[in-house]
Amino acid sequence: MRQKLMSRICGLATRCLSAAVVFLIASSPGYAEEPLGTKPAYAARELAPIPNAQALTRRIWLPGLQDGYVPQGLVYLDGKLFFSSYRSTDRQQDRGPCRLFAMDAKNGVVLGHLDLPESCGHAGGLAIGQRGHLLVIDTRVLFEIELAKGQPIGRVLRSVKIHAPVKGSFGAVEADGFWLGQYERKEPAYMHKFAWGALAKKELTEADAMTTLSIPIFAQGAAFDAAGALWVTRSGSKFGELVKLDRKTGAVIARYEMPAGIEGISFEEGGALWALSEAGSQRWSNWPGFYPLALRFEMLRLK
Repeated sequence: MRQKLMSRICGLATRCLSAAVVFLIASSPGYAEEPLGTKPAYAARELAPIPNAQALTRRIWLPGLQDGYVPQGLVYLDGKLFFSSYRSTDRQQDRGPCRLFAMDAKNGVVLGHLDLPESCGHAGGLAIGQRGHLLVIDTRVLFEIELAKGQPIGRVLRSVKIHAPVKGSFGAVEADGFWLGQYERKEPAYMHKFAWGALAKKELTEADAMTTLSIPIFAQGAAFDAAGALWVTRSGSKFGELVKLDRKTGAVIARYEMPAGIEGISFEEGGALWALSEAGSQRWSNWPGFYPLALRFEMLRLK
């Protein structure tokens, strides 16, 4: 009898201890496991605490950091992460050779890369196009990338010029078309929506847009969730946030703190959000925040 009683007590204590450990991990201000992928050699600093760390489920070192690439756009597609970037280690230089990377989303292994044409200088946005293609969005040109079967990345299929006042700082897509958004430090700032057929044009102008939406300043990336809600990242050297916008007015209807320097975002089929930060790239290695990582968040855990 005494043995059975002791067994029950020990079993209960073990369960309680396990629950306590789980609680402590979940409520911890940082993510415990080391990031996947390859840590760049210049990264002597410790990673900074990440806002909303309780929602984090994975962290991966971004590719190209050691070679001076600054991460910008992000797409999750078929178990892979794609990143657009430009090369610069100079704070005064905001353009450089552009490269598209592919990475395994589960283990952080870099699968390959594609160097983009010389007309690309910032590669600020990345989105999924039709037929599983990718759209690399630069300030004044958009590139459609055809992904080759059996290869992580294929080739540049076409390029389309972007004319002011439309600006290609980032992008997002829906079933019936794609959006180009603009980063601005002062109002106004907009996103323009285009029909998929507009990709057949050599140039995109404001007259080609299906609709225009006013958005907050300091916008850096955007994506639509499975329910059709529009989410936009806003950031600078000292702040970062994820906001949900009203589709008609562009007003902020939800707001969550995110790492400084947050840029591109992309949703998995199950609703998890992937994001990246440029804070800690060699160009921005002196920023207060240091987390040049791809980050996977569970949306329901955000506070």
